[in-house]
Amino acid sequence: MIQEATIERVLERLESGTDDFNLEIQDFAETQPHLMAYLTNEDSDTLNEDERTLLLFGATVIYQSVLDERTIPGAISEEMIGQAEEENYALMPEKGAFRDRLTPFFEDSEEEELLAFAEDLIVAEADEDGITKEAREPMFIALKTVVDCLVL
Repeated sequence: MIQEATIERVLERLESGTDDFNLEIQDFAETQPHLMAYLTNEDSDTLNEDERTLLLFGATVIYQSVLDERTIPGAISEEMIGQAEEENYALMPEKGAFRDRLTPFFEDSEEEELLAFAEDLIVAEADEDGITKEAREPMFIALKTVVDCLVL
């Protein structure tokens, strides 16, 4: 399991500006091109530009946290991404408060800290009017899919 301290350390590093965020994104894109394509898919009108940026930030924190503690497998395939995303959408209950609908993802998960980071990121931004209600679910599913693919 990725430790909370690792996630906090990565967050501090990325938010402090000591590392160039664009370089981190470039590294992510070069090592995981299919995941980056999945996250930046322009075909979807669900997310606005700010939400896409936040999604990339969250995915980069997850990627760097996993990289700090584990060896990440080679490039993740489109098939793996599609399967993980499909399984995640199947887990999401259709009704209820957003946070309550996330409960099934935490049950039997070995990566509770990464999921909690994704949840907190989305909820905090939604509370600040940075994320639309319609974007919360697809953003969480996308971040959960990144987690599933990177921590095989």
